[in-house]
Amino acid sequence: MRSTLLANLRPQPDAARALDNYAHLAPGYDETCTRIEALRLMAVKELALRPGETVFDVACGTGPLLPSLAAEVSPGGRVVGIEMSPDMALRARQRVEAARLGEVVEVVASSVETLQVFLPADALLLCYTHDVLQSPQALERLIDSAKPGARIVILGMKTLPWLWGWPVNLFNLYRARRYLTTYHDLRLPWRLLEQHGASLQEVHSALWGTAYIASGTLPRRPADLSKK
Repeated sequence: MRSTLLANLRPQPDAARALDNYAHLAPGYDETCTRIEALRLMAVKELALRPGETVFDVACGTGPLLPSLAAEVSPGGRVVGIEMSPDMALRARQRVEAARLGEVVEVVASSVETLQVFLPADALLLCYTHDVLQSPQALERLIDSAKPGARIVILGMKTLPWLWGWPVNLFNLYRARRYLTTYHDLRLPWRLLEQHGASLQEVHSALWGTAYIASGTLPRRPADLSKK
């Protein structure tokens, strides 16, 4: 336990350790997420999806939001769930198959950094994907895989100001120790994405300020801006 906490102090996410963590977490993962179900659905609503659009569910886990996203973009839309853990991706595919959503939903077993997709995203959803937010390569790949100015909504954990929030912070960092591999920038988790040109603002706070929903748009490419 102590070694996990110390390893998470490193500034960069660790993909190998994440894969190992989620191999163990996958069987009981859904049962651990019941307290954020309402926040997940709020994040989907914040995306304001329309029929015919393509949406990426980044680090989709076991795919709990894939059916909701499919309902929002149907008819004519596409949902791409991206998940690097084979154990989690398998459960997401089983969920899609059970719901008979194969014509609308695809689960891609891939790290975000090496993602290969053929439909650019109109919108992206990131739910509790702190490691992705701290990977410059992952963010660059998402931007390249999305339409200029694509909508993005992020739901995740953040820390309170340490001066007075340290007891809550320590408790939450301990609880989250296996669900992420870096504690870097938890005070403002989307900072690196803004440095890549995204425009974001926090639109909702929950769980006594330790959970957030941020909404905004990805950057527009120079070629797109030149048309303005």
